Amino acid sequence: MKIRRAVMVSLCLTGALFVGGCNTTAINKNAETSFLTADDLVAMTDKMAQSIVGDPDIAAITRQKPMIIVVKPIANETNEIIRGNQKELYVHRLRGLLATKQALRTQFTWVLNKADYEKLQTSEGMSAEQLGPDEGRIQPEYALWGTFYAATDAGGKYRTDTYLCVYRLTKLTGPDAGLELWTDKYETKKSIKKEFLD
Repeated sequence: MKIRRAVMVSLCLTGALFVGGCNTTAINKNAETSFLTADDLVAMTDKMAQSIVGDPDIAAITRQKPMIIVVKPIANETNEIIRGNQKELYVHRLRGLLATKQALRTQFTWVLNKADYEKLQTSEGMSAEQLGPDEGRIQPEYALWGTFYAATDAGGKYRTDTYLCVYRLTKLTGPDAGLELWTDKYETKKSIKKEFLD
C-alpha cells in the first residue's frame, strides 16, 4: 500500500519494542513515488515506540499507574491531501495491536478521540467492542499528537520530498496541563525520476 505524504499515527507501536532502529534518511532514486509508504509507517512507529517506552520520565509515571492516553489525529502540514478515514484506521490499528502486548497493557491505557471513534463506527461499520472506549467514556490524562511536514524540490531530473514527522506526548489534566512530557521525530528523504510524473 502506498500512503500519500502523511499517514498516521498513526503510530503502530506494536512489535516496536523488539525491532531495531531505522534509517531515516534513505533516498531511492529508482522509486516510482516520492510519497511516504507503508515501509515508512513501520519504521516511523517502531522508532516512536522505542522512544516512548525508553523515556525515563514516562517510565517514572507508569511505575506508579498506567497512563491513560488519547491518540489525536495527525495534523497534516504537507501539501498532499490525506483521506480522513485513512488516518483514523491507522489510529485503530495502533490501539488494536497494542492490546496484544501484555507488558504494554500494564503501562498504557489507550482511548480513541471521540471524532475518530464516531467516524470509524459510521464509515467502517466497526462495533463498540472492536473500537474499545472513547474519550467520552474514559477521561484521558495525556494526549499523543503528531504533525507531518514536507518540503519539495522539483529541480533537475528528480523530484525530492523531505519529510519531518514530529510526535509529542502532553499532559491534559491537573496543574501541569499542557506540559510536553516527550517528543521525537522521524525524518526521511525520497527522490523520484521526473519521467514517472509525466
